[in-house]
Amino acid sequence: MTPLVFLGGTGPEGLGLALRFAAAGEPVVIGSRVADRAAAAADKIRAAVPGARAEGYENLDALGRSDRIVLAFPFEGLPPFLDTVGNRLDGKLVIDVIVPLVFKPGFCEVAPIPGAASVGELIQARAPGARVVSAFKNLPAETLGDLSVPMEGDVVLCGNDQAARGEVAALAGKIPGLRAVDAGKIGNSRYLESITALLVNLNRKHKAHTSIAVLGL
Repeated sequence: MTPLVFLGGTGPEGLGLALRFAAAGEPVVIGSRVADRAAAAADKIRAAVPGARAEGYENLDALGRSDRIVLAFPFEGLPPFLDTVGNRLDGKLVIDVIVPLVFKPGFCEVAPIPGAASVGELIQARAPGARVVSAFKNLPAETLGDLSVPMEGDVVLCGNDQAARGEVAALAGKIPGLRAVDAGKIGNSRYLESITALLVNLNRKHKAHTSIAVLGL
């Protein structure tokens, strides 16, 4: 089994997801711009999940270790990353969890993305050989990172490759309390990102950690 590689895996969302998947039995690799930070994050996972298979490397080193990649770094790092990797994402399952949020006093919104309507669409356009799926965008990092708190809610999946969506759905199903919902093409990713901004605003107002559930399916 090739590991799940979390590029940007030292941040709250990436590390939280890696922790949950390690607890579900998936081997994980943490990537960071600084190898020592990645190794320290992997140490945290192994300490929290006895027997976890977790390693840490510099981002480009981590990228070459699997065909299953999770992009979880801040949006500002995405364009230069895509400039650097060239065709190294070709054929890989690329799970996009990035949301380009802008925080203002009392309010959060999605930042405009030059050349695309969403992060998922930007990645697919810039890496046309990759199997891009936008997913896990609406899960609170605080809950992901605390294994004593059960997850709940739906993981909405958007991607042009149906088989890739199926692979990510199977992964989501490994985390207790989560259900995958197939939303079709990558263009729907733009709506996922707007929902994340709404959830952040709700969290601020109500001092909560919210997620979403799709009723009627």
